[in-house]
Amino acid sequence: MKTSLKTGLAGVSMLALLGGGTAVLLAGPAQAAAPTSSAYGLSATGAAPVGAAPSATSNSAERTATGAAASSDGTLRASATVRASAGKASVQVTGLSGLGGLLSGTATATCDGGKVSSSFSGTPAGPLGAKGTVTYGVTGSTADGAKFVIAAQVTVKAGSGTAASVINIGYAACGPDGGNPNPTPSNSPTGKPTTSPTASPTSSPTGKPTSSPTSSPTGKPTTSPTTTPPTGTPVPPAPPVPPVAPPVQPQDDHLPVTG
Repeated sequence: MKTSLKTGLAGVSMLALLGGGTAVLLAGPAQAAAPTSSAYGLSATGAAPVGAAPSATSNSAERTATGAAASSDGTLRASATVRASAGKASVQVTGLSGLGGLLSGTATATCDGGKVSSSFSGTPAGPLGAKGTVTYGVTGSTADGAKFVIAAQVTVKAGSGTAASVINIGYAACGPDGGNPNPTPSNSPTGKPTTSPTASPTSSPTGKPTSSPTSSPTGKPTTSPTTTPPTGTPVPPAPPVPPVAPPVQPQDDHLPVTG
């Protein structure tokens, strides 16, 4: 069982390496959602608040809104046209008036792929009355990472230096992805490697040896024995010659003379 598991894992690794078949790759962390684009014409806090209006938000198709905004006591008002789509937002403000005639003008603000710009024509930047301050082109980032710009911001302080109200005129925010709310990661696997092996391994056998072994026998000896068995009837060896008897010594027939 362990051998089969190891073999299977090895096969998946090889398929992923060579681009053959389908290999399952572990996914990394999920991509964060693209920042939402938004825009509005006028907002205010304090004794005479104004909710952000008119407004539009989107992270896909463009949304547009046109209308007027005003405080409940009528001391602050403006009209605006806003647009928002994936990676883009814009606003045009006209007819601004407020603070007893101290505040007036027109404004524009745009955001494109996280790059912001704005303009304001009317009440100059700097001190406004006894307790107010006008600031042009206020920029920053939202909680989801969008870049924003406010064409003009008016801060009115209370007695002890704390802000009594803040007025934002012409707000636009968008993500820094250049209009693509779901960018595709550049290091994401496409299913196959970008390059495939161009050749088979040079060390793989071709199926048959290119030459026969020189030391293997061919099946028969290349030369015959130099001696051959006799072709005729074998002749028996001659019988041994009997030994020759020793010669007989001649004897003297004369008897010895005795006296």
